[in-house]
Amino acid sequence: MVQDEVASEVVLDDGRLTGRGHTTVLRLSWHRDDPLAVALTLTAEPDHPSLPRGAWVILRDFLRYGLEEPTGDGEVRMRPDDQLDRIWFELERPGRAACVSVERPLVRDFLSRTDAVVPSGEERSSDAIDALLARLLQAD
Repeated sequence: MVQDEVASEVVLDDGRLTGRGHTTVLRLSWHRDDPLAVALTLTAEPDHPSLPRGAWVILRDFLRYGLEEPTGDGEVRMRPDDQLDRIWFELERPGRAACVSVERPLVRDFLSRTDAVVPSGEERSSDAIDALLARLLQAD
């Protein structure tokens, strides 16, 4: 069986800022039909208007670079925290940016699972280019 999607979800530690019964979840997802892109989705469970949420798309290679060095521009910026072995994401959204961190091994594992389906450097097929163009045109 060929795997089409790779996803990871992490419940973010917010220092109890969200209040009782609320959690914030960051989902990373990748699809073989659009192998250049990783979708980041931030949700609150249960949904609440004061909690951060949104959706962003970044290049899979940017996520890989963010493991070792600060990278990104526009709506998504990443920086590694070597001391805590985490990756910090600054996600632009209306109001103020959402700043969240996840364990670096989780991101490494996620990327390894995507590479098992479509290795880095082998995603330059016509389907990947078509998916990239469709996503860019949809953003406008």
